[in-house]
Amino acid sequence: MVYLLLCVVALPLVAATLLNYLAPLRAFAWLRDLGRRAAGLRLQRIEVRGQVFPYLEGGSGAPLVLVHGFTANKDAFTAVGRYLTPHYRVIVPDLPGFGDSSRDPGADYGYEAQVAQLHAFVGALGLTRFHLGGNSMGGGIAALYAALHPQAVASLWLLDAAATQEVTQSALYQDFLVTGKFSLLTETPQDHPQKMALVFGKMPFIPWAVHHALGVQAAADYPLHQQIFHAIRGATPLEQRVERLETPALIVTGTLDRVVPPAAVETLAKVFVNHRIVSMPGVGHIPMVEAPKQTAQDYLAFAAEQPDSIAIERR
Repeated sequence: MVYLLLCVVALPLVAATLLNYLAPLRAFAWLRDLGRRAAGLRLQRIEVRGQVFPYLEGGSGAPLVLVHGFTANKDAFTAVGRYLTPHYRVIVPDLPGFGDSSRDPGADYGYEAQVAQLHAFVGALGLTRFHLGGNSMGGGIAALYAALHPQAVASLWLLDAAATQEVTQSALYQDFLVTGKFSLLTETPQDHPQKMALVFGKMPFIPWAVHHALGVQAAADYPLHQQIFHAIRGATPLEQRVERLETPALIVTGTLDRVVPPAAVETLAKVFVNHRIVSMPGVGHIPMVEAPKQTAQDYLAFAAEQPDSIAIERR
């Protein structure tokens, strides 16, 4: 009996290990789908002005739209999503040029163009007022969206947002100015673990299949993402475009962020005067991946303080 029980436990582990190395893309897809199901998120698609937007959606309540960062995709919010879907209708699109969306080298990928794409997407879903969050580039897009469409954004969640002048002061960006190589862009799948080490405060265990699958996609996207990097790196900093926005904002930074210096939160706080700052010790550039439960708890506590937290459209 003990032997049989050991076999029952061991066989799935052996199968998973073999799948990890022998069929990494299949193993990655299995792990990705498992994470989505655990978060209560389902894959959806909608066509907007001839552009197909894949997106994850789940939960119920007030809509919360989340925007991924540069080189990332909608699944960057899967881990934190499981703590949010009991409270919100969570919607996470792939921006054009990322994830499962289309790739058009001739398209405009500047911040204003991406805000316009996001605006068309939420409009197609029938959203007129919603909560909005974003990480890194997605945080910059979310912040600019709130500036251009303040009536639509009930509250803002900025996770290590690449929106202010401090981005160009990071060691990562300064290294780009010297070498011409931006380390978040990877040319080969083998480079992916080094990229991940840059965005985490403490590198977690990541199955080889995940590194491989993401590395394969990153290498395939290298030319386009290099083009997108140059389209967004020259953007006018938010603080030079707008001032004193009233949108309630939770401004989050990881103290070990190497991409967006933690000092950026102080500049964002001057723009969004109705704000709360959360500094996460020992966390890097993607807190919703590295510390999803704490990241969600901080957001839910902030949202509970907002008078508009429930008085918006529910679908």
